[in-house]
Amino acid sequence: MNSSWFRKLLLSYLPVFFVVVTILFFVFFQSLNEQNRKEAIKANEFLTQQVVLFTDNSLKTLNYQVLRDTLTADEIRLFFATDNSDVYRNIEATKLVEDWKLNNPIIDSVYLIRLKDNFVLGSGAGEATKFEDQPFIQPYISQKVTAGKWTGKRSFRPYASEKPTDVITLVQGYPHFSTTKSGYIVVNVSLSKLQKSISPMYNPKLTYVRVTDEQGAALMSDSGADGKNSVLSHYISPYTGWTVESGPTGLGLAHVALNFYNIWVIIALIAVLLGVFWVIHVTRRNYKPISQLVSLIRTSALINPYKGQSGNNEFGFIQGALEQLLEETSKSMQQNQEAIILRKKHRFQEAVLGHVPIRESEWMADLLALQVNPVGVHAFVLAVEIDRYHQFTQTYHGQDQSILKFVVSSVTGEMAGLRDATTWAEWITDRRLSAIIWVPDDADGEELSVQIGEQIVQWVESNLSFTVTIGVHGIASNLEGIRRSHEIAGNLLQYKAVLGTGRLLLPEQLEGSEQRVHDYFGTIHALSQSVRIADGTWQKHIEELFSQMQDSISSRKEIESFLQFLHQQLNRVFLELSKDYRSVWKDSGAELLELGLNWETLDELKRGCLRVFEEMASKLQALKDSQRTRAVISDIRTFIEENYHNPELSLDYLSDQFMIHAKNISKLFKEAYGYNFVDFLIGLRMDKAKQLLLTTERSLQEISTEVGYFNYNSFNRAFKNVAGVSPSDYRKQQTS
Repeated sequence: MNSSWFRKLLLSYLPVFFVVVTILFFVFFQSLNEQNRKEAIKANEFLTQQVVLFTDNSLKTLNYQVLRDTLTADEIRLFFATDNSDVYRNIEATKLVEDWKLNNPIIDSVYLIRLKDNFVLGSGAGEATKFEDQPFIQPYISQKVTAGKWTGKRSFRPYASEKPTDVITLVQGYPHFSTTKSGYIVVNVSLSKLQKSISPMYNPKLTYVRVTDEQGAALMSDSGADGKNSVLSHYISPYTGWTVESGPTGLGLAHVALNFYNIWVIIALIAVLLGVFWVIHVTRRNYKPISQLVSLIRTSALINPYKGQSGNNEFGFIQGALEQLLEETSKSMQQNQEAIILRKKHRFQEAVLGHVPIRESEWMADLLALQVNPVGVHAFVLAVEIDRYHQFTQTYHGQDQSILKFVVSSVTGEMAGLRDATTWAEWITDRRLSAIIWVPDDADGEELSVQIGEQIVQWVESNLSFTVTIGVHGIASNLEGIRRSHEIAGNLLQYKAVLGTGRLLLPEQLEGSEQRVHDYFGTIHALSQSVRIADGTWQKHIEELFSQMQDSISSRKEIESFLQFLHQQLNRVFLELSKDYRSVWKDSGAELLELGLNWETLDELKRGCLRVFEEMASKLQALKDSQRTRAVISDIRTFIEENYHNPELSLDYLSDQFMIHAKNISKLFKEAYGYNFVDFLIGLRMDKAKQLLLTTERSLQEISTEVGYFNYNSFNRAFKNVAGVSPSDYRKQQTS
């Protein structure tokens, strides 16, 4: 298509273009802007100077009043010289603060902090350690920041429940001329109040004012100051160092132009109207051929005229129509390809997970339709899982994760292809890839599954920055067998916490583990009691618990259930104790729960538990050492451990020995060790009885007498309550 139509339109528009542009820009706007700019600069310079003068005087007056009262006011001196119990001095200091607020309406809040007892008076009164503004005032207390200067903009709220406000702050130390401070006076000036006090100086509809601190942060700014307006005046305060800028708002110059230069507007409008009339006349004459072509495209049923339009002219419309045809064709092909991929993945999950019943003939037809050509009738299933997936997602971005997963999937297919096997692999979860691998009929499927799995593990470990663990089970000859192999292979991955990561897991590695029975709950109970009293044996119980889980090859779900039971047991133990003990457990319990969410192997979990329990035991020991009664209770416990075989041992007996009331012994013993005297005594006796039953041939009556029971029936009843079986049955079970 030639450019004659384009030249005609261009030559028609040029006269109008030059006339309109010449009148509007060179005559009207040039003269308008030059005249108004000079006046606007003068007005804005005066405005910025007045704003700086007003703010400096306001802040200087406030600073002088605070400094004067700091040096002379008895209320300030007596407040810092007393403590929190002197309510009268606090009230007098509060009155002085209220006078400051009354004399200076721009004050938002004031508080005084006394260092010797960490007491805060004023907004947010209370203990400094619980004070919301503690992070701000701490550098001044540490003398890392020099007091006596106004800060930049910051957020302040006296209490956590209140909404923060934007303030600037003056901090004065007391005494003023001493390097050793007794406290600090903090005055917060509301930026919103300060802005309201200067807003009557100008009309915000025509002029904006923006105030920034020395770091460039905005302190006060009108809604019209969006950073794109022109700056006509720039002034820096010699007192605060703030920068004040002002200039016209978006409507300022237009407003002046409408009031003082109406004659130019009328001339410009007349010129524009004449130009529009000329353009319409010429364009209508040259438009007919294009109009006919556009009408033909619009009447086509194959093209959406609105969706295909890519420009504001007819040629853009025509181009958009052609692009739409190409786009729809490409999109149709892409959607068809994506549909095949999604259908293949969906069918794979239905097949291996067994959520949908599929006949064998239907399964074979699906393989052909999805272009999966098994080399034989026998297959095995690999369940490939990325180790430390949480670390994997933090290390790589989403696109990199997809690429690496594609690499793992491709390697699985290539390793199987090297053995003349056919692979169908899909990611069924974010971290797990399932692969059905058909082997040739003349191949040893069991041996081949091990070789392929080990090669995949080794390749990933050697070439990528992460490892994978693979569960494998075979051989299956039909869809039902494939589903069963997939389930077993997936369950094997539950045991990588004990068996290790970055390796191949086989079903035979779990043989015999289910016959190993351990008393997990007894160990957890002993561990919770040991941690509670911080007697130093808790580490032995942790070692025993993890050894039991390692010996029985526990799955991840089982380990998580044990960890949850341990948390619940410790929660019950500490629930009966004082607030200090519960506070220690609250922090350690939260760490234990967090640890339960982020672990990969049993060794990692063990190291984490040892760290958490060691910190908790240290804190508990510190609490117990601070109690004055610990020495007495420790002596009582030692006496009980040495005389547990005495039938007369009781609270009254201990009361006579240690000259302490029996009720107090019971209460202190419960607070110190978490269980009462009777339970502790019975526990010692039963532990000794179990030892004698297993290591000696003595009769039950002799053992009963040796552990403090003259009446065998009482001993038999107590032993059953603790061990769950009678002494004779216990000896038979443990020696059989």
